[in-house]
Amino acid sequence: MAKEREGKQKRGKFRARIQSLRVQVGLMILLSYLVPVGLLGVFTGNILLNSLEKKTEAALTSGAEHAFTMTEENIGCAVELARAATYDGELTAAWEKWKNGAAGDAEFLQLCRGYLERKYSRESLFLFAGCFPLEKPEILISYRGSANDPPSYLQQLQQAVTEIGETLDTRSSFFSFDGRMYLIRNLLNLRMEKYGMLILEINREKLLQPLNTLKDEWNAEASIRLDAYGDPGEEWQGLTPGLTDDRKANRLQYVRLSRGEENVPDLKLTMDRKAQYSEVYEFRRLLLGVYLLLIPILVLLAVYLRKRITRPISLLSDASRRIEGGELGVTVPMHGKDELGQLGEAFSHMSLRIRDLIDKTYKEEIELKNAQILALQSRINPHFLNNALEDINWQARIEGSETISSMVSSLSVLLNATMDRKNRRLVTLREELEVAEAYIFFVQQRFGPELTVDFRIDEPAREGILPLLTVQPLLENAVEHGIAPAGGGAITIECTRAGNCLHLVIRNTGKEADREDRERIEAALHGQAEGNHLGLANIANRLRLIYGEQTSIRVDTDQPGCTSVYLDIPQEFETGRKEK
Repeated sequence: MAKEREGKQKRGKFRARIQSLRVQVGLMILLSYLVPVGLLGVFTGNILLNSLEKKTEAALTSGAEHAFTMTEENIGCAVELARAATYDGELTAAWEKWKNGAAGDAEFLQLCRGYLERKYSRESLFLFAGCFPLEKPEILISYRGSANDPPSYLQQLQQAVTEIGETLDTRSSFFSFDGRMYLIRNLLNLRMEKYGMLILEINREKLLQPLNTLKDEWNAEASIRLDAYGDPGEEWQGLTPGLTDDRKANRLQYVRLSRGEENVPDLKLTMDRKAQYSEVYEFRRLLLGVYLLLIPILVLLAVYLRKRITRPISLLSDASRRIEGGELGVTVPMHGKDELGQLGEAFSHMSLRIRDLIDKTYKEEIELKNAQILALQSRINPHFLNNALEDINWQARIEGSETISSMVSSLSVLLNATMDRKNRRLVTLREELEVAEAYIFFVQQRFGPELTVDFRIDEPAREGILPLLTVQPLLENAVEHGIAPAGGGAITIECTRAGNCLHLVIRNTGKEADREDRERIEAALHGQAEGNHLGLANIANRLRLIYGEQTSIRVDTDQPGCTSVYLDIPQEFETGRKEK
């Protein structure tokens, strides 16, 4: 028995030593030196070095191709933005309006400058955007973020652009003028008749940023030829596309040729060979020693880290995410005398303790709050309010008071819409007009004959879909800010439906909007209203949340004594989105 106990003690001590982290690390180091070094000798000769050189060349080629591709994408983006000036049709429409005499020079300038500003002012690829009609080239419409150039420079630029434009037809072309890079294009109408020229100054730093970044990273020289911009053609004669290794000149050169394609650049990158292959040369000296020392150690360390550190941490991470998702009382199967084992046991105890605390305190508090909410809801019961209004309505009819009966009916409509007991977000325009008419009834009791209201609703528009309580708040704004200050006026509600869009207009006369009113209206349209324009701000925010950029809302106060609110509401949302 004594010998058996002694044997068990020795085996226990041995297992304890084996489980020690220090012993395990020592065993791994020992095993790493037992790996046959002969297997590594195969890779220490020319085979590995040649393979490494090929991989370096592949990396250089891949990096250059990526930089050149990104540069070509920037060029393509610039060309597409130049084409948009013709295909958008706004400049063509402005020119035709000016040519037909429907617009003067000032309006033509304003229309063209507005388009250039919207289209190109936020594009970092361009420093300058301008255009001019051929009938009157002295009219140069331009938009730029920096100071304007002298008139003499712009005149010379126009002359150069006009000369190049004679050969462009429907193409775009890059060219250099006074050390700056430009992109030009003929402006054509729908009959493919040339009526003007578009001039875009290119931000070379932005356009060539991928190429310049690669050039700085590799300490290389870069050259570019694009249409009429860049190095002369003689420098590109006899070049071979792809990566060329000139060992005698100690130079690597990567060339990408366009082969005559439109708006595709010729690019050339010249690099120092020793600098690019410096790691290969260094590796040649260190290869044998590095692999002998690192490869076995890295393999064993990877296995060890996965088993003793990575997997336990992964278990703790998964358990933490489950607790975060609401699954309380999660435990991890981690035990042992090392730090991670102790951490796993502490985590499991903590998780169970949290579950007990939540069950005891938090859930009880939630139930108490729910009971309080139910008690409050029972006191303010919309069904009770509706029944009370019906009783008052019948009593008013019995006593012959039609005005009180109508007022109660209108109030009932307003309350039903406001409380929204059906939990609907989108309704038909027909239902919205019922709420609007109920509100107008109350307002007319207040102003009498001093207020006139005109509904001009197309029949197809009545089945259009829009958010609940859209029309009534706008009518309330019209009354409070236009009709009431003037003591009366007129309100017109117009609605038409064109295709998949509902066009709603609400006009009111009365008090003319001053500068402060316009500022408050503008803030409300951006959802930042305070005080009197909360209804308008609420509608603007709701429309943007539901429809995004497909909707628009604007307010026109330019006409004296009249304020108009315009809403465009898309109708493709009505299928599958109308809530019942």
